[in-house]
Amino acid sequence: MDYPLRFVDQLRPHLKALRKKRGLTQAQAGALVGVSQARIAEIEANPGAVGLEHLAKLLSALGASFYLRDDAPPSSGPVYAMEEGPEYTSSQDTDVKVPEGWTTRKMNGGSVLVTLSAQEPDAAAAQSSDEDGAAQVGSTAPGALLRQLQALNPGKDVKPTSRRSFVIRPKADSW
Repeated sequence: MDYPLRFVDQLRPHLKALRKKRGLTQAQAGALVGVSQARIAEIEANPGAVGLEHLAKLLSALGASFYLRDDAPPSSGPVYAMEEGPEYTSSQDTDVKVPEGWTTRKMNGGSVLVTLSAQEPDAAAAQSSDEDGAAQVGSTAPGALLRQLQALNPGKDVKPTSRRSFVIRPKADSW
């Protein structure tokens, strides 16, 4: 869907709506693009104060893009528009390894949001390993969960977004 905009500040309600539509907190959106929750809050509050490169990276993580169109009369100036991207898929066919009891959700740019299921946290904490030697959830402490995900996914960047959610993505330069 296109949203014709004349000023970058008109993105404000659209950025927040896109993030909420994807079911992401500001911290989770920040982890996807490699910035803090506070920076996402600043961008949502004043998108005109951020560079186009950063804005494009955030919009890409939210499944949207923007472009300039030259179909307006010459005297009206540039028109900014946002286009919604494809819906996120919630499947288990990701290239990350997670212990039993975790859910995965593919995001844009090769990122995967992994969340420890809230069901039966005591049972998950009691598990250690199965017959195949696959690692299971040993502790629900955030530091232990982070170390476990890092050990299962060497060569990938693992960042916490909350006590039970993490973003796993290929290691790359961040902005």
